[in-house]
Amino acid sequence: MRTIRQQLLLSLLGGTMACTLIAGAALYWKVREEAGELFDAQLKQVAVSLPPTLSPQAELLDKAEPEADILIQAWDRSGRLLYSSYPASSLPRYPPTGFRTVEARGDHWRIYSETRRDRFVQVAQPFNARTELAAEVAFRSLLPFIAVIPVLAALIWIVVGRSLQPLQRVARAVGQRSPRALQPLATEGLPPEITPMLEALNDLLRQLDHALASQQAFVADAAHELRSPLTALKLQLQLAERARSEQQRTAAFAKLHDRLDRSSHLVHQLLTLARHDPESDRQSFGQVDLQALARQVVADQYVLAEDKEIDLGVNADGAPVLVRGQADSLRILLSNLVDNALRYTPRAGRVDVDVFIEAGGAGLRVSDTGPGIAATDRQRVFDRFYRSETSEAWGSGLGLSIVKRIADLHGARIHLGDSPAATGLQISVLFPGPVDAA
Repeated sequence: MRTIRQQLLLSLLGGTMACTLIAGAALYWKVREEAGELFDAQLKQVAVSLPPTLSPQAELLDKAEPEADILIQAWDRSGRLLYSSYPASSLPRYPPTGFRTVEARGDHWRIYSETRRDRFVQVAQPFNARTELAAEVAFRSLLPFIAVIPVLAALIWIVVGRSLQPLQRVARAVGQRSPRALQPLATEGLPPEITPMLEALNDLLRQLDHALASQQAFVADAAHELRSPLTALKLQLQLAERARSEQQRTAAFAKLHDRLDRSSHLVHQLLTLARHDPESDRQSFGQVDLQALARQVVADQYVLAEDKEIDLGVNADGAPVLVRGQADSLRILLSNLVDNALRYTPRAGRVDVDVFIEAGGAGLRVSDTGPGIAATDRQRVFDRFYRSETSEAWGSGLGLSIVKRIADLHGARIHLGDSPAATGLQISVLFPGPVDAA
């Protein structure tokens, strides 16, 4: 593909050449036409300026001049030839007066004739002489056009080069940046046509800088969080190796399995968070039935709830409630909410999942009978790796952070409140409308 410079130069130079050629051709034919009219006027003037008396020996024209190609003839009233400037090239008499074009002696002639002083005067000029003179005059008129073409080409070359210099400066500024230098590019001194592109590029750089900073913070936090469980795994393995009795070894391996479960859960949460850290492609959004989603998540978590003797229920037996979103992401969102509720709810507790519709849209609600979250911690629980100091259950501190990211992706609002039961937490996620509820 041609560069912008090449396209501009080819278009402008080609257009200039085409316009110059068209104008030159039009001028050439116009000058030839004007020259023909001038030659006609010259023939008439020669006929009018003949002297009163003519003799065969009269020399009316200078033989050295181009006009020597003009043939002058005169006849008396009886039709006798009185004079011929070129006896050897005499033409027949053409009685009608005025201008005409005739063919004689193997050539075309332009003739003017009139009756003056009792004689018939005929002035003729061959067309080849007229054509040569007219072409010469027309060509001389084209010399300024021919001379101005290289000047225009040079001006176009200079103007295009200077006009593209701001783009070249921007390209050099971008090319000199390192992958970590994502500061906005300067827009001062640039043409208004480039400013929108540069503003869009600066907006992209800001987004990349934010994404890179977020990724760096995530990697740093993940490395910090993984260091402790891996160290604990190694120490627990050493304890299992040093166990002297079967009872000590069984207890050590049980503790090792527990730490492995925690590490596996942490890694799973980290991978989930990394997957939803960048903004997902909204083109993959579709209709998601919150009722079916709630039933599926509760069925998946039922074994864990049964193991802890927790009453896990779902109020999703009504008509489908459809919202626009990503089915997999919303399943992860609700799974994390239910998993957190089951993790922090004591044995013989209760966890309820509801699908609700209100004026602002539809939503999901998870209520439990656990210890709840203090009002002072309800804003911080969405931060990565944050865990309340009063929390007794183990976790990675990433569950609600993942929920927050998925909710933001869907434009949903999260509300943390007290459970309708005596104790516990109620988390509501409200999705914006419109809602399709059958």
